[in-house]
Amino acid sequence: MKRLISAVALCAALIAAPASADPILFGYAAVSCGLDDPHDTTDRVDYADEVADFTTANQVCITADADETAARLARTAALFTPVFYIEPVFFSQSPRRLRPNPDADALWEYTVATIAASDVPADDLIFYLVDEPTLRRLPLSAVSAAARVIKGTFPNARILMIEAFAPDDPVAIPAGVDIWGFNTYALRDPAADPAFIRQLASARTALGPHQSLALIMDAQYTPVHAAAGLTEADMADVARAYARLARSTPEVSIMLGYTWAGGIDGPWEKGLRDLPQPVIAAHRQIGRALRN
Repeated sequence: MKRLISAVALCAALIAAPASADPILFGYAAVSCGLDDPHDTTDRVDYADEVADFTTANQVCITADADETAARLARTAALFTPVFYIEPVFFSQSPRRLRPNPDADALWEYTVATIAASDVPADDLIFYLVDEPTLRRLPLSAVSAAARVIKGTFPNARILMIEAFAPDDPVAIPAGVDIWGFNTYALRDPAADPAFIRQLASARTALGPHQSLALIMDAQYTPVHAAAGLTEADMADVARAYARLARSTPEVSIMLGYTWAGGIDGPWEKGLRDLPQPVIAAHRQIGRALRN
């Protein structure tokens, strides 16, 4: 009961916080990452043009083809801020955990050369360094070490990391990380969920100078959503709830929807582009509003 009362108090404090007056960057995962959405009948693997008119920052993934990566960065930077996913540069997935990549030095040199070839200033990128490191048993010291390498090359770089939902764990944000967030899904309204608000409040307290928050918007549809009582049409209201929360949380500098294209985790996963048109229309309205 004490935990519930505390969470309700945190929720009330959050709602009472002054609304953010600054534009909030907004976009999606799986936009320029070479993913073929299993829910369409095309061989399209890049969706930048589908989101360019209402978003300001979207995930762009590094590839083993330097020319393709440079072209991808140049193409997307003309449309929005690339959220440049570089986890494979610094970390590799073993069967049970994420580990520092033994080839990181060479791969970072490759990355730096690729950015130079793109003619996109590094200061115009957001370096998406790692996803769910604690869940995947990667020490945060390894995240800090990678952040130091990035900052050593690009002192003004913006570095993003995303953790998994863990509302009862203390929030630890490495000093070298500029933008920190966490993900959880199938909530109708995150601001009404005590556990979500508890972790968000912890994150706000843990931020250091010049650090900000990423809010991960639920923008997919899976059997988990159905089991939670959500329909595909309900995802428009879910999006509006996340947008309200972003606006009421001054520390939020970017909101990223997971996900634009479906199929990241399996064919059962629909991305936003696979959902009904009224849901997509709600997202378009949100994106345009967040720019102002």
